[in-house]
Amino acid sequence: MVKAPRNIVLAVRSSGKPFHFLLAALLAQLVASPFLTGEGAGVLQDLIFLILLVAASQVARHSRLYPLIMGLTALCGVCVLAKYLYDGEGPSQLSDALGVPVIFLTAVEMTRYLARQRRVDLDTVLGGLCVYLFIGAMWFTLYSLVDRLLPGAFDYTVHTRPIMTREHVDRLLFFFSYITLLTTGYGDIVPVAPVAQTLAILEGIAGQFYLVFFMARLVGLHVAEKQEAQEPSAAGRRQPGR
Repeated sequence: MVKAPRNIVLAVRSSGKPFHFLLAALLAQLVASPFLTGEGAGVLQDLIFLILLVAASQVARHSRLYPLIMGLTALCGVCVLAKYLYDGEGPSQLSDALGVPVIFLTAVEMTRYLARQRRVDLDTVLGGLCVYLFIGAMWFTLYSLVDRLLPGAFDYTVHTRPIMTREHVDRLLFFFSYITLLTTGYGDIVPVAPVAQTLAILEGIAGQFYLVFFMARLVGLHVAEKQEAQEPSAAGRRQPGR
């Protein structure tokens, strides 16, 4: 038996269905976010998402990138706390800048783990959906960073920008990211700056490419395995009739 290289040997918790719980937690945070308001709500959401990232990165505990992922996650967590404790845009910009590679590396390691599975079950397919949600979160972080560095990069049309708080802007960019990922495009938020437009194009391409190629492959393998498992039992039921 050939031993896999250390950098691609990925460990999963022995719960049997780790991605079931991770997807449920991600969706729960997504659904609960509109109801988490007031002082401290922002830091709570950020910390919850960082915890989810740490949980997702556990599939890569034996990867060479794992120490880098955890180190960047720790720095990102410090910056998230700092942006709520200190005034100024510096901590916020730094937390966004660190958040992008953290989410990206976590999504890459999860994708590598899923792509190397010999047996594709429902949990593997749900893991693919977790990566899809992380893609939307990564682009939201990019949009937030661009909006901080280039005021006016987005036109909020029906939303009145002069009276919006930073929290409100981030909620709209979060919404815009997933709408762009799904290629729905309601048009209430419009990227104006060239860099924002390019990011929107790349997110649309990434979302469609991921669904058409990677998710379709996982679902196809899952369906094929179920059919193969059903064929022996069906043959056994036909045997006595001969």
